[in-house]
This record gives sequence, structure tokens and C-alpha cells, in this order.
Amino acid sequence: PVFSFETRVNAGAAQELPGTTGIAHMMEHMAFKGTERVGTKDYAAEAPLLAEEEAAWQSVMDERRKGAHGDSAELSRRTRHFQDARDKARGPVVSNGFGTLIEQNGAVGLNAQTSSDWTRYYYSLPSNRLEFWGAMEGGRMAFPVFREFYKERDVVYEERRMRTESTPVGRLFEQFMQTAYTAHPYGYGVIGFPSDLSTFTRTQGEAFYRKHYVAKNMAVAVVGDVKRDELKGVADKYWSDLSSAPAPPEIDVWEPEQKAERRVLLEDPAQPYVIVGWHCPAQTDPSYPAYEALGDLIAGGTHSRLHKLLVKEKKIAVAVGAGPGLTGAKYPTLFLTFVVPAAGQDPLAAEQELYKALDDIMKNKPFTAEELEGYKVRTRADLVGQAERNSSLAAALVSAEIAFGDWHAFFRQAERAQSLTPADVMNAMKKIMVRGNRTVAVIVPPNSETA
Repeated sequence: PVFSFETRVNAGAAQELPGTTGIAHMMEHMAFKGTERVGTKDYAAEAPLLAEEEAAWQSVMDERRKGAHGDSAELSRRTRHFQDARDKARGPVVSNGFGTLIEQNGAVGLNAQTSSDWTRYYYSLPSNRLEFWGAMEGGRMAFPVFREFYKERDVVYEERRMRTESTPVGRLFEQFMQTAYTAHPYGYGVIGFPSDLSTFTRTQGEAFYRKHYVAKNMAVAVVGDVKRDELKGVADKYWSDLSSAPAPPEIDVWEPEQKAERRVLLEDPAQPYVIVGWHCPAQTDPSYPAYEALGDLIAGGTHSRLHKLLVKEKKIAVAVGAGPGLTGAKYPTLFLTFVVPAAGQDPLAAEQELYKALDDIMKNKPFTAEELEGYKVRTRADLVGQAERNSSLAAALVSAEIAFGDWHAFFRQAERAQSLTPADVMNAMKKIMVRGNRTVAVIVPPNSETA
């Protein structure tokens, strides 16, 4: 017998500020570094070393911020001092101490993830390890120690290099997001900007954690072979030390209405790629299920309109995709469509074929009741599949709790999907798919006529 859990903190990239982008992703890493008891050989000896490391980095930044008025020799000296302090601070560390202890007690699927809306932590354990789970999770959420902070910051920077800077599609998508959003922090991206990833401090990380990792900003779902009363006792015993501070205020910045098409052309010898996005409502909007259905019907698989037309019939593309909320959906989001042109195809011509196909749907060939019923069948099957697995059900319930403030919303959203009509989907499509609401990003061959 096992149980799965998922904890979500209502703090993702959208809660960051310029100067600290990527810090929410760093907090995901820091939660695996343990506490004063876990992850260290001797915390009494480690604590002053951590303080020395932080002071050394602050000293580096003080000199660096002098810019042209700074002393390069002094900056080099302070950098060496910081590197020495960082190495000393790692001396008492038990590498991967938290994760090792968790897995030694039978955990599987130990992981975490940060999105634009939240950070999630999850794994599954044998049911007889419930109290152990409470102690470990309550401890790391209430009393984390941000050891190896600057080492992990370098790891996050390397993740950025691998995911964004070293991949043409990654570079394209980053430029697309920064073009699609002119005000809302969804445009920052989850991984952060290079300048921030090389400058923000552990002090700033701890401040972000204290602000967002509070009980009123978290949701926890536990699914499996556990009894409610026993779970409540464990929670009361081990989770009561979480901060009782108020949840941080919601973001006040809203993306202004887009009224003109925006375009990005990335010249690169890589595989051509087309991204088209339209602003659409947040997942809490009553119309959101219609956009989810729209994504499935136009490019959700071999059954979809774009796959049949662009991939099978015209052979213009080798792959298509579509749907809302990929970039986060707590706030008004984007409905995205992706087209991967076939070899030899002009990506800008493929873009125009995409528009022709979408216009044809809106003007001449609306979705049918039969197509929508197929979507509903697939949705019901997905719902059953989620409910059959502890881990996926925990994820679904806690996601609904974070987004709607009520875990029952998971079931209500499924009911809303089943009540959709073809007119609902067509109305949603026509509302957003206008040129002035469109942002486009395309990889084109370098020095080509299309560029």
C-alpha cells in the first residue's frame, strides 16, 4: 500500500521581479537541500561558514556595481575570497542528504517543478511512512537551509544555456514570449534572465521564500492508503511550524489588450518552426474549457483538422500542436499553435497555410457535434486515467485548489467540458483569432528571401 502527495506553492515565475527572474526556480532547488538536521554533518559549524559565504558575495557585488569606477584588481581579490568561502561552506554538506533519506524510506518519483504560476513538490511513499513524510516535508517547508545556493544558481544558469540559448526553438520561444507580453510577468519566462542568474543573492532567495512559502499560499493533496484522522494528526504535529503570515497579494499588473500583430523572425540554419499565439482568458474564466476543446480539435492529434490538412493531405508540415495555458493560466494566457514545416517547405508559406485553414473553419467548415463528442470521450478517458493513479489525482486536486481555491473544481471543470456545444467552441475561436491579437515567431533560413 502506498500514498502519493503533492504540495504546490502559489509562487512561480509570475511572482518574480526584474532583477530576480529565475529565483522561483532556485527555490525549487533549495527545498532539496535539507534543514539544520538533514543535509549537514554539523550545522553549528556550517552556519558561520554560510554567513561568511554570503558576506563575501555581497562584497563582490558591491565592487561590481561600481562599474567603470571600480578596481579590477580589487574585484578579482574579492571574487577569489568568495570562491574560497563557497568551498569552505560546502565542507559540512551531506550531498543530496534529503533526497537520499527520502529514497531510503521507499520513495519513488521524487521530483519538483516550477511553472509561471506555482512550484510543486511530489513523490510516493509506502503507507507506513506517513509520519516520516510529515516530519520530512514539514521540516523542509518550515525550516529550510539554503546551503550550496551559489552552486545551484550556476546549475540553473546551465539549465538556461541548455534549454534556451543552445536550442533554436528555445531561443525562438523566449523571443516569442517577450514579444507577446509587454507588461505581464508571464513574459519573463521561468528560467530567468542571464544577468539575474549571475547576480541575485541567497539573501534575496530567503526573502522570496519567507514571502511566498507560507501556509496560506500552499496547498497539499495526499491520495492513497491513508486515513484522514491519522493524516490530520501528522499534519498538526509536523506542519504547524509553517509561517502563518498572510499570503502575498495577487499581481496587480494586467496585460493590456493587444491591437496590432507582433512578429519575430529568427534566422537560423536549424529546422524551420512556426509559433502563433493569441491572447485568451485565464483558466478560471467560464469560457476556458472551450479553448481546451479548440486546441484538441484543431491540432490535438491525428484526429485534428490541422493534422489531417497540413500533415496528411498537403504534406506541408510534419507536426502540429495547439492549446491554451502552456505559459501559465492563472492569469489571462495565450492560445498557442505550433507548426513544424516539412523539409523544403517555406516556413512563412506554411504560416499562411495555417491561417487559411483556420479561416476556413471559422467561415465555412465549423466543428461538428460528432467531432466535439469525440473530444468529450477523450476527456472522460483522461479523467478516469487521472483518478486511477494516486500521483496524477493528487496533482489534479491540488492544481484545482491553487487555481480555484477549491479542489472540487477539478470535477466541475470536467463537467463544463461535457456540456460544451460546437457553438461554444466556434465562438471562442472567433473571439481571439483576429490579426490584431496575434503574435508570430518563425525560424527562417539565414540570408533567405523569406528573412
